[in-house]
Amino acid sequence: MIDTDRLEINPDGKAVFDHIYDAPDPRQYYLTLGKYSYLIPDASKSVFLRLYDAYRTMRSATRLNVVDVGCSYGINAALHKFGLSMSELQARYAAKSAEQVSTDELRIDDHRFFRALELQEDLVFTGLDVAENAVRYAVETRILDGAVTEDLEHQALSDSAMLAIDGADLVISTGAIGYVGRATFERIAEVGTSRPWIAAFVLRQFSFAPIASMLAERGYTTELLEDAIFPQRRFVNGEERREAIVKLKGMDRQPTPLERDGWFAANFFLARPTNEAEAWPLEDLLPSQKLPSATIKN
Repeated sequence: MIDTDRLEINPDGKAVFDHIYDAPDPRQYYLTLGKYSYLIPDASKSVFLRLYDAYRTMRSATRLNVVDVGCSYGINAALHKFGLSMSELQARYAAKSAEQVSTDELRIDDHRFFRALELQEDLVFTGLDVAENAVRYAVETRILDGAVTEDLEHQALSDSAMLAIDGADLVISTGAIGYVGRATFERIAEVGTSRPWIAAFVLRQFSFAPIASMLAERGYTTELLEDAIFPQRRFVNGEERREAIVKLKGMDRQPTPLERDGWFAANFFLARPTNEAEAWPLEDLLPSQKLPSATIKN
């Protein structure tokens, strides 16, 4: 088991978990993050399901194409398409780890498992992540429908990547902001003419402003869900907590009850073409009081 007191803390004030993000299979990812109550996929699920319904209503759409930035092993796809939860996935991979099956055996078993599940939402998921092993695993097991593994922070989209992203209805993220920023979202926004909605959960020690500014230049309005914050995971140790608080204060942000109680906390931002944002404001589309996983500010 990992010694949390010895985990390196990166300049952004977060523990470094590089060893779990691109392993050949997802067992260590779920077991490690499960230890720290990694909740943001579950906490964000009700928001995304409401967004899908709103998008279908506003644009008279049916099947939706979703691009997940920082998709890892396809966690959001598993939750949104198949109706699973993080606790169910963590339990599955804890059991598979105890069985000591090989990666090849697990991949075959996961393919059968996801193929047998009934789709809960009519969604096509394209994952975007530089973790090639993780993305490959998610595609091979049918969790993701397609993937892009290019580093859009530092390179332009290839023709094949543009083809994969073109026609996106929604671009989502549940924790990639900070690892990626304006450059990645600018390259995505330049693809095609579909003008997707961009929905992101952003840890409070990071700023969404550079991305919002870039999108404003393209006719988008970005809204913050003002009265709600969402738990991401528990701090791994006292050093991570202290660094997170320092980062917040450096941005003139006071710790919320979640952060004071030992959790990373995230804000939710939604960017849409201005005419759509004005026609259906975020506070009406997503009333904070109806979101079961949000902490409501007083």
